[in-house]
Amino acid sequence: MRENLEKRLEILGYLARRAARGEGAPSVKEVGEAVGLRSTQTAHKHLKKLEEAGYVEREVGKARGLRLTPTGWEVAGRTPLLGRIAAGRGFEAIVDESTTFSLPAELLYSPSGRERYSLRVVGQSMTGAGIEDGDLLVVEEDEDPPDGAVVVALLRGGEEVTVKRLYREGKYLRLKPENGEHEDIVVPDEETIIQGRVVYVIHPPRRRH
Repeated sequence: MRENLEKRLEILGYLARRAARGEGAPSVKEVGEAVGLRSTQTAHKHLKKLEEAGYVEREVGKARGLRLTPTGWEVAGRTPLLGRIAAGRGFEAIVDESTTFSLPAELLYSPSGRERYSLRVVGQSMTGAGIEDGDLLVVEEDEDPPDGAVVVALLRGGEEVTVKRLYREGKYLRLKPENGEHEDIVVPDEETIIQGRVVYVIHPPRRRH
């Protein structure tokens, strides 16, 4: 049962990614191939269950009429909160893959097809970029973002993780905060892993004092 559920969630994600990229509706065969189902009949059964549950619908009279319903988009937009990340000198990411929350699917699925995930911010070093303590970041995997992008960087072989604005200086990377109380971090390019760039910032409701 769990395998069936995971496969159907995978199908919803595939349909959402295609829609986000502006691609047409897939055939049942293409759906099966995309999620690793060898049998078109098995793919059809999964789609029928999703249709019965109200997550998928078919446009009448079209051979390729598969599309997500509003409920299907909501389910496809659920993303794992992978952990917390420092908007400071550095911070060990705290992984908590058991936590999920819903995002609009257009935030979660990139037109480029790159994976996206979310992190919660700890610290105040990026306030000038509109990133506050407790905010949620939607991060798109990108190993070679442009200068000036706000990135998630792994320092010292992954021992520290931070979010900063990226600038390249020869063999070094300058990770620049957006808060005058914090200093730039300058590290050798070869010792740093750029995991991705921040594409959206979500501000949770703030408590009023």
